[in-house]
Amino acid sequence: MSDIPRRLKQLEKLLASLDDDEAMLLSELDGFLAGILVCPDLIMPSEWLPMVWGRGNKDAAPVFGNTNQAEQLVGLIMERYNAVAAELQRGGGHYEPLFDVDTRHNEILWEIWIDGFDTALQLRPEAWAKVRGGDGDALSALAGLVALVQIGRGESTLPKEQIDEITAKAPDLIPHYIETLNAWRIGQQVGGQFREEAPNFGKVGRNEPCPCGSGKKYKRCCGLN
Repeated sequence: MSDIPRRLKQLEKLLASLDDDEAMLLSELDGFLAGILVCPDLIMPSEWLPMVWGRGNKDAAPVFGNTNQAEQLVGLIMERYNAVAAELQRGGGHYEPLFDVDTRHNEILWEIWIDGFDTALQLRPEAWAKVRGGDGDALSALAGLVALVQIGRGESTLPKEQIDEITAKAPDLIPHYIETLNAWRIGQQVGGQFREEAPNFGKVGRNEPCPCGSGKKYKRCCGLN
């Protein structure tokens, strides 16, 4: 991702600087955030933020080196969260996933993104049952993403020719699937069902409420050393 904006490069660097091998990669985080945002249930940061530095463990303790690192990281994560939410709200092909690229072979490594998305799926398995009872487009989109999860993990039972075809199309299929699920989610919201709209989180000040939803001041929560 050599051409990503400066703020995303900062986020990538901060994730890599965490003193923990379990912290998410940037592309993995992006897939995770997309899954959080299109989930039929509203999931607050207090539940999903620790999973970013605990890679799937919502009870993971912060691994920040200092308060400044914590403040920067949480702020940049929420900034990307807001950016993805805005792209999805616009719709019409505006959502652009962050994929890693193997520059040696000019290959898009969508598997890292889909791994993060699957982490979000596992956070609310019962919520996604609502999609399975929804319209055909949403159901097909979810089934397509699950198929990509299985392919990415080498667990697919599809014929090799079909796997190769889906793999080649994956970078284009993923944003389409995500926007389809988001459109369905909005339709349910308009109809008065399921979840509220995702809240927008601005820059985090040390004396402001922590965006994780704990009710504590940021400096007493995720901003701790």
